[in-house]
Amino acid sequence: MKKRILATIMSVLLIVCSLLTLASCVGEKEPDKPGETPLVREWYDNLGEHDLDGYTVKFAVAEADQDGFHKRSIAAEEDTGDSVDAAIFARNKAVEARFNCVIELTFYTDTSNLSTALSNVFMSGGKEYDVIAARQYDDIAICSKGYVVDLAKNEDASKYLEWQDNEFPYWAEGYIDGMSYKGQVYWLAGDLCLRYTGGFYCTFVNGAIYDEVLKESAGSIYDVVRNKQWTIDKMREFSDAATTVENTTITDLIGSENVIGVAMPIHDNTNGWAVAAGVNFSEQNKDGSINFTFNQKNTTLEAFYSEYMDLIGSKGIIELGGDYRSAFQAFASDNALMVPGRLNQAELYLREMTSHYYIVPCPLLKEGGNYRSNVHDAINLYGISSGSENIAATAIVLEAMCAESYRSVRPRYYEDALKFKYTTDLDSAEMIDILSENAYMDFALVWAFTQYFSGLGNYLRTNMNQGVATVTAQLKKQTGIWKKGIGDLDEMFSKLESAQ
Repeated sequence: MKKRILATIMSVLLIVCSLLTLASCVGEKEPDKPGETPLVREWYDNLGEHDLDGYTVKFAVAEADQDGFHKRSIAAEEDTGDSVDAAIFARNKAVEARFNCVIELTFYTDTSNLSTALSNVFMSGGKEYDVIAARQYDDIAICSKGYVVDLAKNEDASKYLEWQDNEFPYWAEGYIDGMSYKGQVYWLAGDLCLRYTGGFYCTFVNGAIYDEVLKESAGSIYDVVRNKQWTIDKMREFSDAATTVENTTITDLIGSENVIGVAMPIHDNTNGWAVAAGVNFSEQNKDGSINFTFNQKNTTLEAFYSEYMDLIGSKGIIELGGDYRSAFQAFASDNALMVPGRLNQAELYLREMTSHYYIVPCPLLKEGGNYRSNVHDAINLYGISSGSENIAATAIVLEAMCAESYRSVRPRYYEDALKFKYTTDLDSAEMIDILSENAYMDFALVWAFTQYFSGLGNYLRTNMNQGVATVTAQLKKQTGIWKKGIGDLDEMFSKLESAQ
């Protein structure tokens, strides 16, 4: 709650600061604690002064040319004319000027070959890069070859990287903890990258439809969330109330006067819904080792699956597989009350939407529960290369970039790219804070799309798309495979620890 109050107050204060350049943020007033006199913070981190003597911090970034995010998530050209790009560009230039360094980025658009490409680099000397920004699909292979350092145990890195107990939540502490194993930390995630900032699974609610059909009886959708009444069952109730037509197709719906409750893409957001419902894929033991929990004895999993399938089968739903474009088109055309998705899909599909919309978390399984947020699996994770010639300088630059991203890029992204008034609307800010402050990721789900957990990442949506009535179908065999994956990863992390 403390973080949420700080973040919300700071968000409102940001409207007095020009976000086109970070220079205007120098000397900005920010609160120490609610109710106290604001303090002057020249920078948002606790790094202090450092002169890196012109050192070039070299990034290798896996960035698929898709979803409109190629390169933009961490870098931008000066002359794009886009305010978000301008904030990203200014962030990098401000960090360079502050520390007397250079930030250099190389992009690998064929992300499937990143591990091979980096192997070739390391085999030829391994000093081309300081930072490796990989996707979850790649990081196990990269990590297992010793290409990145243990950030928790490396003194030069741990001295400057404050992802734990930080005053402000610009690093994704929960996500980083979920990736760690027995205290070993090789990858970071956080507001440094727009793929993380915009990667949260959420629910979009059409404001025009909600206000007309439901607001008088149900009250503010934000109050429903605050009161922890936002459940899968409540979504079904709202969907039924708004639906004016049954047994239609998405093609017939768009452009008509009819409305459905939910345009439902059963795709990668399924894991986000499962996490929000309280499903644990794995749990950490006291020693940091992993206990696999996603199996037929998981009553929360069974209850979630049953509720989800009942929702899909209700009258106000059009199930669209992985067709996000059609789902958001129906939503933007005022033909659907709700659509599940990721925050950044608003930038892709809702920029021309004329009606206002609300953004709320993925629904709870039961009233009174605690919200948990999951992040899309294709975000970039950041590690420091074991071939870096200056690990301390690299850590300083990463910390500063992430902190300034939280202060300047994040609000501009919500405000402009998503047209979501984060800096001026306390309700909207609170919803965003619920998503970011309750980010949750466990070990098995982080690595669910690697060879160690073949099929785990797609298990729920595959069953749902096929109309399988219960989640336990063929689960016993798969559980054995996934448990073996835990054992293989345990062996891999043990070898990494001994090699550090």
